[in-house]
Amino acid sequence: MTTPAPLLRLMQGMRADLIGYGQLKMLLENQFEAALHHRGEKLEEIAQAILALADSLEERRRERVALAAEILGPGEDISIAAVFRQFPENRRQALESGWQVLEGLARECKALNERNGRLLMDQHEIMKYVLDGEADTYAPA
Repeated sequence: MTTPAPLLRLMQGMRADLIGYGQLKMLLENQFEAALHHRGEKLEEIAQAILALADSLEERRRERVALAAEILGPGEDISIAAVFRQFPENRRQALESGWQVLEGLARECKALNERNGRLLMDQHEIMKYVLDGEADTYAPA
């Protein structure tokens, strides 16, 4: 059985996302290290790379939704599980396994991003306190 073009494109997008989320994880780890060591230029460089990668991941997500709609046809609820049901059992299991890995990477990247955001916000608050002092330090009594 040959795989229809939309299913092939969907699988190619999933493979690309596995690579992309692996790269994003590495960038987020590098961002954390740069933030810990106050490397502003490196943080800017990493931020630009993260934004570019996030754009491509989002573009593939939109394409995946469009492909799923095309595969399933009008009036069908769009879900990756419904798309996978289009495959024979042995291929479906491999795709579902790959999808679980992809979802796990996405969750891990989300957690790393939240961690990095907390660190950056904490550093910002500390710098604000150091530079501005307490708001009520010189308040009239």
